[in-house]
Amino acid sequence: MRKTARWQGALLAGLLLAGLSGCTTTRENLGSDVTGALQPFAQGSRIGPCGERYSAEEGMELSMVQQQLDEERPRSALAYLEALGYAYPEARLMEAEALRQVGELERSSEVYAALRSSCLEADAQRGLARNAFSRQRPEVALEYMRRARQASPADARIRNDLGYLLMLRGDHSAAIEEFLTALELDESHGNAASNLVLALLQSGQPRRAEAAAQRYRLDSDAFATLQAAVARSASPPAAPGDT
Repeated sequence: MRKTARWQGALLAGLLLAGLSGCTTTRENLGSDVTGALQPFAQGSRIGPCGERYSAEEGMELSMVQQQLDEERPRSALAYLEALGYAYPEARLMEAEALRQVGELERSSEVYAALRSSCLEADAQRGLARNAFSRQRPEVALEYMRRARQASPADARIRNDLGYLLMLRGDHSAAIEEFLTALELDESHGNAASNLVLALLQSGQPRRAEAAAQRYRLDSDAFATLQAAVARSASPPAAPGDT
C-alpha cells in the first residue's frame, strides 16, 4: 500500500511530461526521446549497428523505415518491414518500436526480449521498460531500465528515462543525479532539463531549479507551468463540498 501511494503521489510528473523521452526510438549519438536504438544512415553507409554489412539499397530501405517511425507512422513502418522481410537486429528493433507505438505491447515485448542477447541489449531493455510503464507496472519498468543503464551507462536517453521513473517513485535525489548525468552526456537533451527542474521543485529546491532552468535554457513559460503545477500538488485537497 505504501509503495502504491509513493507512485501515485508523484504522478504529477506523468501528467506534465510526455514521459520516458517522448517517442524517439532510434539510437542517437549517445546524446539524447529513450529513445531509441539506431542512427539514421549516412549516405553511402553500409555498416549496421551490430556490424552487419548492408548493401546501399538495404541501407536506404532501412532509413526509409526509420523515417516512418520518426514521423510517427508506425503502421506504415510495419508494412514496409513486412514487405522487406529483413531479419537484421536493427530491423527487429524497428518492428518492436512500431508495435509499441500502435499499442501491440505484448508482441512488442516479445521482439524486444529476443533482442536482449544482441548488441542492442540496452535498447531492448529500455523498450521492455517503456512497455511495462505503459501497462502501469512502474516497478517492473524501473528494473528493466536499470538493466538498460547497466548495458549502456553512457546513453543519455536511458539515464533520463531512469531518472524519470525514480522521480515518479519519489526518489528525487537519485533522479536528480540521473538527470544531471544525462545532461552532462548531452546538454541539449530537453526532456532531461525539464525533468531536472521538476525534480528540484518537487524536492523543495526552488533556487537550484531556477538556476537549472536558466542554464539549460528552459522556456520561462514552461518553468512557470512547472512551478504552478508543483504548488497545486502540494496544496491540501478541498473538503467535501468546497470548490
